Amino acid sequence: MYILYLDESGNESDPADKFFVLGGAAVFERVTFFLSQSLEAVQTKHFPGVPPVEFHASPIRTGKGFWRNIPEAKRAEVLNDIAGAIATANEPGVVLFAAAIEKSAALYGEDAVLQATEQILSRFDRFLGKRNEADDPQRGLVVFAEGRFDKRAKVWVNEFRQLGTRWGILRNLSDIPYFASVKETRLLQVADFVAHSVFMLYERHDPSLIRHFIHRFSQVDGRIHGLRHFRPSPSTAPCDCPACYNWNHPGRYGPWLP
Repeated sequence: MYILYLDESGNESDPADKFFVLGGAAVFERVTFFLSQSLEAVQTKHFPGVPPVEFHASPIRTGKGFWRNIPEAKRAEVLNDIAGAIATANEPGVVLFAAAIEKSAALYGEDAVLQATEQILSRFDRFLGKRNEADDPQRGLVVFAEGRFDKRAKVWVNEFRQLGTRWGILRNLSDIPYFASVKETRLLQVADFVAHSVFMLYERHDPSLIRHFIHRFSQVDGRIHGLRHFRPSPSTAPCDCPACYNWNHPGRYGPWLP
């Protein structure tokens, strides 16, 4: 079984944010312990003997809360070590997924969250289907970070399972989605890190975090299936973001990731 841990980044309703991102990691059941231990090793390296420190990417990067008195160079090293733990995690035991929803007057708020959820669950289901075709039958379970959409997300996922997404019925999920606090599991902190890295890429064209593990998003024949840039309406203008560029140039990520 693969467990998909998901968290969000960006505000779906605030016009100050152009993008809303939902992202995270699908982790094979026997790999969850080892990925968690990789993040514990980051804590031991930088903060030995200190009670568990929550690795939230945004506060680490901006120096808020616990991180206020941590030097910038130290914070940058922590971010790089977390990114490295994700980049070098067991393969195919850890696979990344994210949807960057470009907001518009017609697509924002709850609709943006619904679009992101549908995009990711559809791609996760396809990933599991490919494992089944490769004689590695797997089922999936989804764990969301607790937030503003708990009750609605349960309804959405159940509807996707019963009525289908625009790409078909989800056939490989074992149960209803579950919800947990980010502070209770390192794996949701991984999801937070992935979502924030994608948000920084699209919102600010900052690839400093995602460049470490762009290759870990679900791919088939060099094409990224696990990272989706959703534009609110068809556009003739080409997009050079990694998700769009890669679709026409398999194995390459384009000018956003030098």
